[in-house]
Amino acid sequence: MIEEFFPLSTLKSLITHHIALIDRSDTFNTPEFALMFLKMADIDDLELKKSIQILFRDSDIIFDAGDNYIILLPKTNWNGAFELLHGLQEFLNQDLQDSIVTYPDDGEGAEELLNSFKNVVDKYYKFKLDI
Repeated sequence: MIEEFFPLSTLKSLITHHIALIDRSDTFNTPEFALMFLKMADIDDLELKKSIQILFRDSDIIFDAGDNYIILLPKTNWNGAFELLHGLQEFLNQDLQDSIVTYPDDGEGAEELLNSFKNVVDKYYKFKLDI
């Protein structure tokens, strides 16, 4: 289980690294991954925020985005990420909002993928990500 969240400043380099692993390796059966935005700014309970991490796999990377989280979900397509997000939003009693992008569908490189992600988060949450 992840004890600490990754700093947001490492997001782009970890995406770039993950894409490089996919491009280099023949062992990736699923050459896609998802980025998901999880709105937590309205949640005051620190223990609840920390408990969210138990719902993710050890291979998932949770980034601290201020009062919100960004999660990199390796080997996860949009449908898998959407099911997880829907369950989390239901658990947190939030309105369902799509805040997911996937590689390579929404961007073939880190910069393009992050631009798509920023646009999705801004569209649904009116939140400007500084990444």
